[in-house]
Amino acid sequence: MRSINHTITMRSVSQIYLNQVYDILCKQNLYLSRRRLRRLAYLDVYLQSYTQFNLYNKYKKLVNNDASKNQNLVLVIVVAIISSLLILIYKLNFS
Repeated sequence: MRSINHTITMRSVSQIYLNQVYDILCKQNLYLSRRRLRRLAYLDVYLQSYTQFNLYNKYKKLVNNDASKNQNLVLVIVVAIISSLLILIYKLNFS
């Protein structure tokens, strides 16, 4: 009888993503080991409905807060560009 070893491996998470998240967490004084960070990032990327782990909930809150700030900044920039283009077009038409 032959025994079969089944190993469960985590899907890979981008190293760039891990570095960005590590920087975000360090700015909030939450220092995690690379292994724990990789596990939390895996949960965030592949199991987004996971809510059973307090550290993960804190991690997700910090990462989503930073993403939200970035989205607001991009939205302000886009609105400013569109507004300036509309003003420029308006002045060109009536000059």
